[in-house]
Amino acid sequence: MRLHHIGLVVPQMTEVGEALESLGFQAVTSTESDPIQEVSARFVAVGSEQELYIEILEPAQVTSPISNFLDKRGGGLHHLCFQVDDIDRAAEELISTGAEMVRQPVECVGYDRSFGLAPSQTTRIAFFRISGVLLVELLEEGR
Repeated sequence: MRLHHIGLVVPQMTEVGEALESLGFQAVTSTESDPIQEVSARFVAVGSEQELYIEILEPAQVTSPISNFLDKRGGGLHHLCFQVDDIDRAAEELISTGAEMVRQPVECVGYDRSFGLAPSQTTRIAFFRISGVLLVELLEEGR
């Protein structure tokens, strides 16, 4: 596993994106909606050679899974995302350590569009709660 991005939930993506860019960080994707996740997302590179990103997320609709987080906490740090080669194997390993699966692996078409992956490639993500307090996303980039 390697840290891929830090997910921030915000009420308005534009303001946070501009703030990060004013610090010298570069937006590497435009805002992309994901109908499966019900979010709009944009990635900003914060690592050298685009090895680490901040994902800025806002709800795409009221039923979005992040709407409740935004309502209760006003936004902020939402999750850490780790890139893995095999999401099914990594999920089994996390579960064996006591992690709770919050969302089973699903396709993430918004990510694929954001990073220009070929239609034949499909990225999958899954979410886990670790020790009841930390939300972790696993990302298996298009295969």
